[in-house]
Amino acid sequence: MNCDRRLIGLALLLTVCFLWPAPGEGAEQTLTILHTSEHHGQVLPIERMGQKREGGMASRASVIAEIRTAASALLLVDSGDLLIGTPMSSVFRGEPDIKAMNLMGYQAMAAGNHEFDFGLDHLRALQALARFPLLCSNLTGKGVELPCRTSAVVSVGDLSIGLIGLLGRRNFPDTFNREVVRLLNLRDPIETARDSARTLKQEGAHLVLAVTHQEDEEDLALLSKAPEIDAVIGGHTPGFDGLRTARSAEPVAEATIPGPVFVKTHRQGRTIGRLDLTLDRMPGDPTKVTVVKARAKNLSIGEDIQPDQSVNELIQDYVRRMDALGAMMVGRALVNLDGETATVRTRESNLGNLLADLARAEFGTDLALVNGGQIRDSIPAGPVDLTRVLRVLPFSSTLVTLSISGQELRAALENSASRLPATNGRFLQVSGLTVTYDPQAPIGSRVKVVMVGDKPLDEFRRYRVTTDSFIADGGDGYTMLQQAQDRIERQVPLRDLLLQALKERPLKASLDGRIRFAEPANTGAPFDEKLPTTPSSP
Repeated sequence: MNCDRRLIGLALLLTVCFLWPAPGEGAEQTLTILHTSEHHGQVLPIERMGQKREGGMASRASVIAEIRTAASALLLVDSGDLLIGTPMSSVFRGEPDIKAMNLMGYQAMAAGNHEFDFGLDHLRALQALARFPLLCSNLTGKGVELPCRTSAVVSVGDLSIGLIGLLGRRNFPDTFNREVVRLLNLRDPIETARDSARTLKQEGAHLVLAVTHQEDEEDLALLSKAPEIDAVIGGHTPGFDGLRTARSAEPVAEATIPGPVFVKTHRQGRTIGRLDLTLDRMPGDPTKVTVVKARAKNLSIGEDIQPDQSVNELIQDYVRRMDALGAMMVGRALVNLDGETATVRTRESNLGNLLADLARAEFGTDLALVNGGQIRDSIPAGPVDLTRVLRVLPFSSTLVTLSISGQELRAALENSASRLPATNGRFLQVSGLTVTYDPQAPIGSRVKVVMVGDKPLDEFRRYRVTTDSFIADGGDGYTMLQQAQDRIERQVPLRDLLLQALKERPLKASLDGRIRFAEPANTGAPFDEKLPTTPSSP
């Protein structure tokens, strides 16, 4: 009997040694992680005049399928912000996007700030449609159950991968739907990451990956302060090539014994990120896995890639449905109305003037403030269809009127100019006032002259203002507007005012100097000629 036990024990030991060879004797294996970022409704390829097409979910699917065929273990994730940014996203609200992701075999997605734009019920519907979990590990509901999960464990080959989704502190609550944010609490992402990783590894996960939706500096802090995490798959802000480690000042293509690594691919499906982790498994303890090498590369999704048939058929069905709706002409523009990001987020825009004037006239207020971040495209001169309007104003947050003091108005204008010369969605297009900024002055003292109508700003007077509910509720740093009085919810999105104006008459607008910049003393040149045109964060 004892002999039989010894023989069985010897057989088990030999089996373990056979399955888990010692380091340097074939124990290494590779986990391939494919990741996408900042999709923003871009199911179709990105087309720009004079440039090659980029992206598109059908072409992405072909790249994924080819890599999956060759990879021994593959994980496919997305870092969030699936919604908002294209007419199809405004109309279908993520339905074709999720269905395409199902066909591609996504295994998890972090919930970004825009996943909450249409409310918790809509997010719940998207989760029901998805064949993969939506993750929001450091969000909790105030008396409501959230439709996203705190973690997930995915089997990839013979590996068990723990996944968490994290939102950054600089993202919440500023960029969230103001109604939904009242139902949410945010837990510290680093604390959440450490606790979740420990728990997942205790439960048998070989590796734990954080799929994040936060600023780069927050992801880098995660690398250094949460060593329990093996990789950070970033989102929310523009991507970069290569990978970062806690000890690398700049991205590198590969690293040996890297510790936790941080990668982030480019937005809107222009590229798909590929991270290959070479793993060493400890003999006798199959739960112990060490990353001995990491390699990262962003793969371009170019127009030369043959689209995947099944994903393409799905998307084309929605294109036909969208064409039937969007091709309807709703009006005409007599001039080009400039809604380019580099304009509306740094200086006066004729489209910004038009929209702010429409909002002020609709409710008869003294002023109107329109944050540049909600204007997402231009309107060329000529016929205007519904698709164009949806592209220009994809958000559905409604207008409000309220009363603020002159002092609060000045604070709002200071916030508007606080990120110059960088492009930022908080920059205000205005109506009913003129303002002169000095972007070279310290933040908080950049507003030099304000005229309301033909009179100087009176900091003790109260002014009636029309604005969007997003910033009225404190979004983009406009916390001073939360102190407003006499607030009335108008329940009308700015898009509806633009549609009504297009139906009534051909539209035109011009620049009239309502936003001005002080001249630098050393050059005499207007500051707005010096502003850069780099794209801003979403």
